[in-house]
Amino acid sequence: MKRIVVAGVDGGASTTRCVAVETGSWRIAACKSGPSNILSAGPEKTLFSVRDAFNRALGKLGHDEAEAVALCLSGAWTAGGRLAKLFHGKIKARRIMIKSDVEAAAAACLGFEKQGVVVIAGTGSVVLGVSDGSFFKAGGWGYMLDDEGGAYPVSIEGLRAAFQSYDGRGEKTSLEDEAKRFFKAESMEKLARRIYDMRRERIALFAKIVRREAEKGDRVARSIIEDAAESLSRGMLAVIRRMKLNPDEELNVYFVGGMFSNHSNILAGSILKHLSQKRVRINVKKPAYSPTVGALMIVFRELGMVLPSKVLKKVERQVSKSI
Repeated sequence: MKRIVVAGVDGGASTTRCVAVETGSWRIAACKSGPSNILSAGPEKTLFSVRDAFNRALGKLGHDEAEAVALCLSGAWTAGGRLAKLFHGKIKARRIMIKSDVEAAAAACLGFEKQGVVVIAGTGSVVLGVSDGSFFKAGGWGYMLDDEGGAYPVSIEGLRAAFQSYDGRGEKTSLEDEAKRFFKAESMEKLARRIYDMRRERIALFAKIVRREAEKGDRVARSIIEDAAESLSRGMLAVIRRMKLNPDEELNVYFVGGMFSNHSNILAGSILKHLSQKRVRINVKKPAYSPTVGALMIVFRELGMVLPSKVLKKVERQVSKSI
């Protein structure tokens, strides 16, 4: 049997990850690169990041071309046509599939289950409902129009609160001092200048400080997280209504992305509180695999090939260790 290489790419506003597998030998390679959201990073950076991660992963396996690759990228649902043109002739694969990073996350979360809701809150945010192969989306319209509950909007709200605290226009908050400390600024004036020269992905990292201060009891930070939870809850309810579930049916929900990471459950807890008030029955489950592995699962599914469960677990371990 001829050995072929297939690859899955999961790309977002901050990072691009690729995993490549050689069938038969089941050798695995994984690499990561920079941002690949064409709406925020632009076409040149997106192309560079995807090609960099893809080519290095294939190189580790001793190949320079793949049979197929799924490019699961943030912004694909809005700019799928632009992405198809961008990668045409630029990626060494016989078949290139342009998908959304949300689809990769859904495949990774649900595994072989047919129904569930995936809440993604990374740099941006989106909610996706899946029911028997149909997708129902809420949010995900990009950082200028949407992304409520994502790290970038949460960071911006945290910084606004910090400056209002400094001015005396708002309630005093620990975010004032924490912002200076996090961004290594000696004064609020220097912090302001630094923020305006900073990339969005770097600003978004401040969200983890907002979460931490909220957990420590800062009222302003807590209010910001509560607002983020309410926004994501509205997206979930919109999706659930369109899924037309039975009233007594319990729904599996998966929380994915940096806003839910680092052992922080404050955002997820606030979301569940909002949903309980609406009498929605929720069963929170841990994603079966990472989104990068989900991208690989999409390739195998589209090719009509089976990815053995032993190999899936091996791929997940390799991805976790390498990227």
